[in-house]
Amino acid sequence: MSLSSPEAVFRTRRRKTCERCGEQIPPGKLQTALVPDSSRVDPADFAGHGQRLVYACGDEHMDQLVEKARRDWVDEQWWFGLLCQASRSARQASLPELARQARLSDRQLNAALQWNAAADRPLRSLPGGQSC
Repeated sequence: MSLSSPEAVFRTRRRKTCERCGEQIPPGKLQTALVPDSSRVDPADFAGHGQRLVYACGDEHMDQLVEKARRDWVDEQWWFGLLCQASRSARQASLPELARQARLSDRQLNAALQWNAAADRPLRSLPGGQSC
């Protein structure tokens, strides 16, 4: 089948939806922004640490998404994510050693562990096998 063939099927990109209202964003109206996200710790993409990309259909919805992301940031969740990431590469390390590797203070380590313990589904052990 060639491109000039009547059977050629061209796929169009799927339009993004606004993360505030859920409506498809019309061409030319797409707005994107990186917003803070304390749940986002990505070992493969350090540039994406603590942030995620959001889509909006206009200024008002983008402002609301950015403000909500700022309000929803939880330091303890972020610290726990950093601790989990450090444990993946240091399976034999103790919690204080992991905290140092993740550049967490003793206070941050304790707060992160308390945050996990209070979560709806707390981890019983870190990805590296260390007990929480």
